[in-house]
Amino acid sequence: MNYQVHESAIVDDGAQIGDGSRVWHFVHICSKAVIGKRCSLGQNVFVGNEVIIGNDCKVQNNVSVYDNVTLEDGVFVGRVWFSQMSIIHVHWLNEK
Repeated sequence: MNYQVHESAIVDDGAQIGDGSRVWHFVHICSKAVIGKRCSLGQNVFVGNEVIIGNDCKVQNNVSVYDNVTLEDGVFVGRVWFSQMSIIHVHWLNEK
């Protein structure tokens, strides 16, 4: 396991988490979710079934990403929610 999961987080069997990712307090990742490499899921984040979160994404505290949503690489999500069949493509404003 090359990622970190806080002891209070729930990661359902079958969920996939990429290397270097961090899952913080009270996060719930459902069984069919795929989290990319080097992602950060802040406190109290919910990730639904069949959600795909690309590499290098940051999902801030208290965000819910519901079923069938795809976040492409490098996406930052603040305190909003996305519902089914959304595809989000946002780049960092200050790319390295």
